Amino acid sequence: MGEGAITVMKPLFYDKPVTISLQRHGALQLRAPMDFGFARATNAVPLTLAEIPLAAQWYPIAFSAGEAARPVAILGLREGENLFVDDEGGWREGAYVPIYVRRYPFILRQEDDLVALCIEEADDVLLPSGGAPLFAEGEPAELLQSAMQFCRSAQAAERATIPFVEGLRALGLLDGRTATIAMPDGGKVSLSGFLTIDEARLRGLSDDSFLELRRRGWLSAIFSQIQSTLNWGRLADRMCAVAAA
Repeated sequence: MGEGAITVMKPLFYDKPVTISLQRHGALQLRAPMDFGFARATNAVPLTLAEIPLAAQWYPIAFSAGEAARPVAILGLREGENLFVDDEGGWREGAYVPIYVRRYPFILRQEDDLVALCIEEADDVLLPSGGAPLFAEGEPAELLQSAMQFCRSAQAAERATIPFVEGLRALGLLDGRTATIAMPDGGKVSLSGFLTIDEARLRGLSDDSFLELRRRGWLSAIFSQIQSTLNWGRLADRMCAVAAA
């Protein structure tokens, strides 16, 4: 039986994020176009509350364990395996790409009372030439302005997700799970280390508690997460298709 676990590092994908500045990055350019090769070795990526109904059409949705639990899209059944990124760095055509992935290589950093835009300072991200300039005539190029706007939107979506997870925990709806998937070749793959919504506990909520979930606008995400369990089998099929390619 193959075994794996869901791990979400913080921040995932980033080794050397540094604050963008004219002095440090004025002569550098962003690799363009960027591919998704950086996400090839992760089997789960964070999601925001608003993304869950979209992502649930493609991926099993779970919650990472630990104090800072958050929704995650399961991309592979083994550690270091993303079944949605091909050898050329392309994401599976038509599949939803999470905000966390689309944000890369930019990320926000809180510095005292200021929010700074940072970039992953890696050789395959920043180039001396042949890419998209970060600055134009000493001012942030439109690329950086768009990146800041996108990162601010992503940060707001992440903050809106925190009370959702806290609310589920407060009601005792999250429970640890291990997924054991039967493969078409007769083998089995086991994935552990994640939480999911317990449907029986959801049905057992008082009317007041259930109505509060509705009032908060969380029912769509809750039911989408439960429905997304159908994607475990599709993920196994995808794994076999990738192996056979």
